[in-house]
Amino acid sequence: MTTGPKLRLGKTLVPGVLAVVLFAMMGLITLNTGFGAMSGFPGDVSITSAIGYAMFDYTSLQAEQGVPGTEPFLISFLLIAVVLDAALDASLVLAKREEEGEPVTALSSTPDSDVTPSGTGSSSSADDATGGTPAATDGGEPR
Repeated sequence: MTTGPKLRLGKTLVPGVLAVVLFAMMGLITLNTGFGAMSGFPGDVSITSAIGYAMFDYTSLQAEQGVPGTEPFLISFLLIAVVLDAALDASLVLAKREEEGEPVTALSSTPDSDVTPSGTGSSSSADDATGGTPAATDGGEPR
């Protein structure tokens, strides 16, 4: 007979309660914050070029375009760059395969014994040219 889940009270309940309280506080702060009226840039001004001028510190060109003060946008670009770099690094770590502590490559160093690189299953002149040793396909030495 199965029984339903039981609520554990005590020290195991504290992290969950703290997470709910933190979420409620962040929600209240977000809802009660006044962001002011929205204001945009003039329609004839290229904000992209102004951000580029700020990135490379071309203040004279930035002043000519009529959009001074775009430096705060650079922080968002830097944060996005760091987050994307971390995501790329994490994807490489997750994609790396290992068997018995050794990394596994996508290309095999030695083909199967009954299949040749041409896929015919018979011996080819490539095996005869190397003395019967299969060629390494990953640029390294055959094992």
